[in-house]
Amino acid sequence: MLKNDIGINAGIIWNLLAEKGKLTIREIGELSDFKDSLINMALGWLSRENKIRFFDENGHLYIELNHSVSETYY
Repeated sequence: MLKNDIGINAGIIWNLLAEKGKLTIREIGELSDFKDSLINMALGWLSRENKIRFFDENGHLYIELNHSVSETYY
């Protein structure tokens, strides 16, 4: 896997989170058809760029964007 591919997958996941809001890793996998390893690499990329946050809700790990899409672009 090339570094560029990880960035592309991160962009796809970022768009999913922008569209759907908070998601679990399982939900990201179902919506993207990415394997867990690809999801984890992309989430690491987004986390390193401080674009996402992780939080626990009722025993489930959720991921969401750090800022709303409107805050990002306006």
